[in-house]
Amino acid sequence: MRFVSLLMLLFLTWTSIGASEPCQWTDDKGVIHLDDPAEVPVKYQSQCKKPDTRPGADTSTSTTRGPASPTPAETKTPPGAPKRFEVPYKNEESARRVIIPVTFNDAITAPMALDTGAPGMVMSIDLAERLGLFSHGNGNLLVAAGGVGGTSLAVLTITESVSIEGARAEFVPTTVMKSISTEFEGLIGMDFLSGHKVSIDTKRQVVVFEEIPADPNERGGHDEAWWRKTFQEFREARDRWRDHASALAHDDGASEESKALAEFQAREAEQLLLKLHAHASDVAVPQEWR
Repeated sequence: MRFVSLLMLLFLTWTSIGASEPCQWTDDKGVIHLDDPAEVPVKYQSQCKKPDTRPGADTSTSTTRGPASPTPAETKTPPGAPKRFEVPYKNEESARRVIIPVTFNDAITAPMALDTGAPGMVMSIDLAERLGLFSHGNGNLLVAAGGVGGTSLAVLTITESVSIEGARAEFVPTTVMKSISTEFEGLIGMDFLSGHKVSIDTKRQVVVFEEIPADPNERGGHDEAWWRKTFQEFREARDRWRDHASALAHDDGASEESKALAEFQAREAEQLLLKLHAHASDVAVPQEWR
């Protein structure tokens, strides 16, 4: 518990100090987005500006958190056809983000913003705490999340399951950062969305998901390149923290707190890699992909 508390103290302190102004930008389809500068796609970073707060702009200040309504509904599809369903969304904030209800670990449903420009899932600190993701031994790595707004501290961890009605993914790498909006609790990126064709009906305000037939060459919804890349990243993180902890252990000038944190992170990095191996075994990932 002492190490977890130390991790959270450093995390919350760094994110509160290093937080940057949200960035407003417009994509090629004319959709306005509001993001942490680190999350803005490279091609749009030159557009980055402060949110529009002029009179007449939509600046809803509602802080109500919860699933959008009405309830998502599966549409009727012919037998044998790809599963298709619709999820009503809301976009009450000034940036007009598409916000939908997402269920985590079959336990907590929270509003999340769709972001096809984000490679992975981003979650707020508050939601991660409610899900118990900071528990000891869960595999929580301190990482630097960088972008046009500079570098800030984040935590890389794993969410066991993520589901949007009929769309579901297991073992989802998740970056936990300070929230960038009171209207949603994170971003759903392509790591989750890649298993479905996604379209947005702006007139009816629904997101349409159509299941993509499973690829026999994939394991657990991911191809060989994804598995190799994820194993490499987790293994390199473990080795870096091991080397850092070993160096501090032989450094008489290093503080006990820095040594304790390095040792804790080395163990968490090892736990994260072990969890990846266990999940890979569950979905029959070949050894040569690991």
